[in-house]
Amino acid sequence: MQFLEIDALTGYSAALDALTEGQRAALVEIVFCFRLGVLSATAVFSDVETLREVTGQVPDEIEFAVTWRYGVDLESLSHGQRARFYVDGHDPEHVLLGFTYSPVGVLEEWKRYRRDPDCKQRLLIDRFDATGEAKSIGEVERAGGPDLWKGPLDLPEKAKQAGLHVIYLAKETKDQSYLRIFQS
Repeated sequence: MQFLEIDALTGYSAALDALTEGQRAALVEIVFCFRLGVLSATAVFSDVETLREVTGQVPDEIEFAVTWRYGVDLESLSHGQRARFYVDGHDPEHVLLGFTYSPVGVLEEWKRYRRDPDCKQRLLIDRFDATGEAKSIGEVERAGGPDLWKGPLDLPEKAKQAGLHVIYLAKETKDQSYLRIFQS
């Protein structure tokens, strides 16, 4: 589904603002992250071709994933940092997979986001190095109310005023909060 009111989000991410009309039309979701005082935007597309157009190159783990969503943290691309990519999980228990690559495109780590069987409002994140060795298991990310969002307070309000749906998320043990934004 196309973002009809994406202009309401202008000014929060230069990289998001720089997407072409065609790339903007292909967006199915935007996830803003406020991490250690810095705001970034992950653009989520329904096809790998648009992702390739935005990123220039798509890693194999993403290219060959069985998924209906392809996400990339736009700021990580625009600043030559570690690039962050996301795809849907392979089964209902594993909701999302995240991959982090060095500035030269080498896989550094990957994460598996899985449903918490004890709480519908939480995801458990398992983090692995490039070889598959576990770095951490069960890091908690939870959904909740607006109090979870630590970024610009007017961002979720502008999104809601534009008729967009907003979900608030935050990591329990890190200074990271998220806004998932998509068409209602």
